[in-house]
Amino acid sequence: MQINNENLDKIIHLDRPFCVLCDANSIKASAIKSLALQLLFEDELDVIAQRKKPSAKKEYIVSRFLIKTLISRYFKISYHCLRLSFNNKLKKLQAIVNDKPLAINMSLAHSKGMVFFALSTEETVIGVDIEYQNVDRDIISVAENFFHPSEYKALTKDQHTTFYQLWTLKESLAKATGQSIFQLLGQDTMQAIKGFHYTLGQYDGFQLATLQNEGLSAPPCYLLDLEKLLQNYDE
Repeated sequence: MQINNENLDKIIHLDRPFCVLCDANSIKASAIKSLALQLLFEDELDVIAQRKKPSAKKEYIVSRFLIKTLISRYFKISYHCLRLSFNNKLKKLQAIVNDKPLAINMSLAHSKGMVFFALSTEETVIGVDIEYQNVDRDIISVAENFFHPSEYKALTKDQHTTFYQLWTLKESLAKATGQSIFQLLGQDTMQAIKGFHYTLGQYDGFQLATLQNEGLSAPPCYLLDLEKLLQNYDE
C-alpha cells in the first residue's frame, strides 16, 4: 500500500474507491468542544457526548469532518445538511441527506488518534482497518484464544507484523460484509477473504488493511493535513 500526501480537492472522486489517513492527535483538548459544535450535526453531538476519552472525541470529530467534507463537495451539497449515521440493521455507516441515504459506501476505522476510512460507489463492497502495533502485546496468548488453530501454530512471539496483518484483515472483512468480528476471529483468514482483493500497509507504527471486491485495483491511499484543512474550512 502506497500512502501519498495530497490536497483534499485532488482526491474528490468516486469512480473508484480511495482511502484517507489522517492524524487527529493535533487537535488540542481545549478545542474539542468548539470544533464539535462547529462541525457536527445535532444527533452527532449526542454521540460524541457519550465518548469519554479525549482521543475518541478527536477521532469522531475528524472522521465526520473529513467524510462529510469529501461527500458534500462531490455531490455539491451543503456540509451542514449532511449527517453520518450507523445503520444497525445493515451494519454500515451511511451518509444521510433529508432523511435519505446517499448512494455511497464507506468504511471507517481508527486507532490511537489515527483515522482511516474508505469511500466508494454503492456497488463496491469495501472494508478497512487500522491498528497500532503494540510490540509489548502478548500476541501468542491472543492468537491461542481467538485465532484459527493453524494461524496460532504458525505464529511466533516476535511476529507482531504478521499478527496485526491477520487482525486487520479480519476486521476489514467484518466491516465489508457486516459480520461480527467475533464470528471471523476464529476463521482461517486467507480462506475467509477468498473472493476479495486485499492490500496491506504500514504507517508510523500502524498496520493498515483494505478489502474490496475481487478484480478491482488496490485503492489509492491519501494522507491529509488536518491543520491545513481546518484552517481552510468554510462554513
